[in-house]
Amino acid sequence: MAGAYLGIGEADAVINVGVSGPGVVKNAIDRALQSNPDIDLGQISELIKKTAYRVTRVGELIGREVAQQLKIRFGVVDLSLAPTPHVGDSVGEIFQSLGLLSIGVPGTTAALALLNDAVKKGGAFASSRVGGLSGAFIPVSEDLNISQAAADGYIGLDKLEAITSVCSVGLDMVAIPGDTSAETVAAIIADEMAIGVVNHKTTATRLIPVPGKSAGDKAHFGGLLGQSIIIPVNNARGENKFIRHGGLIPAPIHSLNN
Repeated sequence: MAGAYLGIGEADAVINVGVSGPGVVKNAIDRALQSNPDIDLGQISELIKKTAYRVTRVGELIGREVAQQLKIRFGVVDLSLAPTPHVGDSVGEIFQSLGLLSIGVPGTTAALALLNDAVKKGGAFASSRVGGLSGAFIPVSEDLNISQAAADGYIGLDKLEAITSVCSVGLDMVAIPGDTSAETVAAIIADEMAIGVVNHKTTATRLIPVPGKSAGDKAHFGGLLGQSIIIPVNNARGENKFIRHGGLIPAPIHSLNN
């Protein structure tokens, strides 16, 4: 299952195309493994790259045709594997196709690094101007498979934070207990900020403190926002003297990397 989204800017007329196809990538991997169960990780990476290329190329051609018809400027193509809460449209299912029991088990970070790298390489080659984040998203409540993995205990906040070091964004659509303190939420955001700054990448947090809900409860958000188990947070209601210090953390030094 793949989706293409045309965005038209009003102030400066331009068409940007967003293409999402986690189901397409999963099906390509499944077909390859059926024909050759001994395919190695390098070959799988190449397969994902070629699949990303095809999907992105179609998005670019459609976007350029529409822009020409409307006589407005063509912008960029964003190939981001953004899932929906529907079977067959899940990033989490790709991990199972790659041979993992579930997203969250050992091997998850390596698999996500492989997936993200291949998607970016294929998308960059297919489009004259790649925009957005163009990689795999891991939004817990919006992905039926990842939401179930959280409910089954295969993935929690610690592992979600770890994989943000290699995925396109940060902690995404993570439901946490409603009584989690502001200091703890700020500390989680600070951790994500540190990952982004040190690794030169985009990070963010979409944390959802759900009023009246505790760890292990379930929250239903509806529509494309999906549903999720409330994920436990260490020291959820405790104080955090580190965050209370306030001020600015100095920027890391990069000159010594040369």
